[in-house]
Amino acid sequence: MSIDEVLDEVKVVQDLIEDEKEHLQNGLYVRLCNAMQKVYNHAHALRSGGNESDEESEEEGGEGDEEPEESEEEGEEEDEEPRERTEDDMGVNELAELWGWNFDFGRPGATLELEGLIWSIVEDMEAKRVCAAVRVLNGALKGSKPDDPADAERILEWKEELIEEHAILTCGKILESIDCRGFHNENHEEHWLYSCICDEILELFQRLGEGDALFRTKMRRNGALKGVKAYVKERSHCRLEGKVLDMLTQ
Repeated sequence: MSIDEVLDEVKVVQDLIEDEKEHLQNGLYVRLCNAMQKVYNHAHALRSGGNESDEESEEEGGEGDEEPEESEEEGEEEDEEPRERTEDDMGVNELAELWGWNFDFGRPGATLELEGLIWSIVEDMEAKRVCAAVRVLNGALKGSKPDDPADAERILEWKEELIEEHAILTCGKILESIDCRGFHNENHEEHWLYSCICDEILELFQRLGEGDALFRTKMRRNGALKGVKAYVKERSHCRLEGKVLDMLTQ
């Protein structure tokens, strides 16, 4: 089977996961998405480097005199230290975990600030980074204590910044399938992450709007309600979408 055929089969499995996502509970949907991303990335890397590897193989077999020199070079490569793992090597779950540690619930001294997460949501061209940024915000809101004056003040500041920097507006556009990056398009290479991003956005909207009528008004003015309505209309209605829709109409 060729690499292109493998990639085609990966897309078939991705479509199957999307079709059955409502029946995948306890984080299974996200884990499957992450696993499929790893398979896709590996197959894509093999396809990209396939021609080069074939050419190297032909050169190695072409001249017997050069075999010792090539073996020596291979030995040197084996002695090299493993390349340090970067964010580009990570899937959504691992990246979100890393950023979550760096964000540290937005506490003073954190190495990743809210501005960085907002930039990823609004500007980043990689779906996995957008998804990871929204997930980190969800985790920070979930771990905050509304009764703690410091946490309450910090969350109010976050809400204002999310409005001012167009993060709420951008999230609404993603739900509405009009965001210019096109994660919603089926031919986008990270399209399989689109539903995952939307689930994170719906949870974010719910956490931000719960118990705050004034902020719900600001969310509505910045496209949140419009985005949720469009998302619900295009897809089967589920519990979380219904709760968010009901909350935003209050």
